[in-house]
Amino acid sequence: MLRRYIPADITTYIEPFAGSACLAFTLDHCEKILGDINPRLIEFYEYLRDAPEQLHTAYSALPGDPNNYYKVRAQYNASAPSLDRAAQFLYLNRHCFNGIYRVNSKGAFNVPWGGDKVGKPLTREELVTASKVLGSARLICGDFERVVLDNINENSFIYLDPPYASNEIRVFREYHEESFATDDWDRFVEVLRKIDEAGARFLLSYAGAPLIARFGDWNVGHLDVTRNVGGFRATRRKHREFVAMNFDPADA
Repeated sequence: MLRRYIPADITTYIEPFAGSACLAFTLDHCEKILGDINPRLIEFYEYLRDAPEQLHTAYSALPGDPNNYYKVRAQYNASAPSLDRAAQFLYLNRHCFNGIYRVNSKGAFNVPWGGDKVGKPLTREELVTASKVLGSARLICGDFERVVLDNINENSFIYLDPPYASNEIRVFREYHEESFATDDWDRFVEVLRKIDEAGARFLLSYAGAPLIARFGDWNVGHLDVTRNVGGFRATRRKHREFVAMNFDPADA
């Protein structure tokens, strides 16, 4: 659904919340700059980009059953940066509950085994294809503001999909100790203004309504999506997300 909003003439694509980078993997005609606050994710992307076949060999050697899952999780939490840790990251993502990434107060990954609905094993060909899409992408571990402002130019297109943040209910803050929060809203909107002032274009998708009032004259719309990550299967249903952009979608 979001792909239709991306203008055909962009030369630089920037995604500062690249938790899944799902939109980036649909693009093969422009420079890509992907950033995230989670160093383990960026490490994984680096190995996926630079050594997909070796990554697949290490990943596919890990047994996919509950007992071994918890052994791999313990190894992952104790390991240093390496190809093996990147393979463990991928394995845990495919086998954990709902594919979420969560850490405890000590920074240890603590998501339980995903049960019968774990992800289908990825093939060598799938990783090689993803590697080619990443190509020469620049991968940056850092805060969204610096990822954007240090790299924008008038030909940039920035896609922003920040984690949902709320002070009213328990939310998924455990992604990283400095993960996006309501305290970042004002700073986030200021970054959008600076993107606009630079002559670049942005597309924002977000699950929470409170930010809408801060978007002034920018184009705001809605999408109905089904949430599949970070919740119990019984509570999954259609949710309304809003999208905002500083260009006319008819021109995309």
